[in-house]
Amino acid sequence: MTTPYQVYLVGGAVRDSLLSLPVVDRDWVVTGATPEQLEQQGFQQVGKQFPVFLHPKSKEEYALARKEKKQGEGYTGFICDFSPDISLEEDLERRDLTINAIAQDQHGNLIDPYHGQQDLINRVFRHVSDAFIEDPLRVLRVARFAARFQGFGFTIAPETLALMQTISESGELATLSAERIWKELEKALNTQHSHAFFSVLSAANALDKLFPELVWKDSQALVDTLQHSEFTPAQRWAILIQHTPLEALTQLHQRIRCSNQFKILAEQTRGFLENQRIPMAAAEWENWLTSVNAIKKPQPFTLLIEVLCHLTHTDIKDWQALRATAATVTATALIKQGLSGAELGLGLKASRAEALTQLAQEASPLIQSRHA
Repeated sequence: MTTPYQVYLVGGAVRDSLLSLPVVDRDWVVTGATPEQLEQQGFQQVGKQFPVFLHPKSKEEYALARKEKKQGEGYTGFICDFSPDISLEEDLERRDLTINAIAQDQHGNLIDPYHGQQDLINRVFRHVSDAFIEDPLRVLRVARFAARFQGFGFTIAPETLALMQTISESGELATLSAERIWKELEKALNTQHSHAFFSVLSAANALDKLFPELVWKDSQALVDTLQHSEFTPAQRWAILIQHTPLEALTQLHQRIRCSNQFKILAEQTRGFLENQRIPMAAAEWENWLTSVNAIKKPQPFTLLIEVLCHLTHTDIKDWQALRATAATVTATALIKQGLSGAELGLGLKASRAEALTQLAQEASPLIQSRHA
């Protein structure tokens, strides 16, 4: 069936293809169409603020070409026009960066009115138009792109960074919801170069406005640590916040509504750095192992000690030995000795501390010997 409208692949799918990266998600723009025409073709509308439709078979997103006019505050303060006569070029003009404003037609031809291909070649993040300044979310998006594409050597065009600084000074960053801030941060933490997210926000004078509690110290050592390929996003967050006081970190997590997986690991990491020292007495280690539920939850504990061994420049095997030694002491033998209730708990703690003391005699560098 022929259709009266045109469909174009746009945004990240085109950009990533040109960078020879795998394309995960495909977004499409439709020109010359009305919502009714797409619904007649079997498309399902899902967008609330503006018409976005799911393809009846692929379930990929198709959006009507649109123009935007700033009317209120923040990234939601726009009035959108979805008239069928809006051109592809007009739709691309409202996008954030030139590298995200390239389209591809059904024949594979590229439509690039804002020279995004050249900026891809030159590895430059450049805003499409002065409308960039109207959306405060774009400060976070550019920072997130900087983290994702750090390995390609991208830089931010000076005039684009100047607009980001203007947004920061305008106070509009305060209109961003906690959910949107966390979403962009979480995406940045999924990259090995997540430090770049914070470095760019700092350069844009936005870091202290978006994350006022964060104590940020950029260094080559931090970069080298974060590029360790085995780290999870939650572990990267725990490393990035290592200098932030625990009380301030707790406030930050509450404000940005950080997920528990990230929150617990980061707060346990900072809590250790703030309150513990190496070496520690066996009883202190027993208390700490209990506080982080090391015996009952070995997998989260492993994530924690992988971070701590990097931050304290110690051997992961020594941390693993702590848990393994404490785990050999169970309540079963003590119950057979007639212990129960509070006595059982105290006996278990004492027995585990004694086992850790024996480990210290085997030259564990983490445990302070009795004769130290």
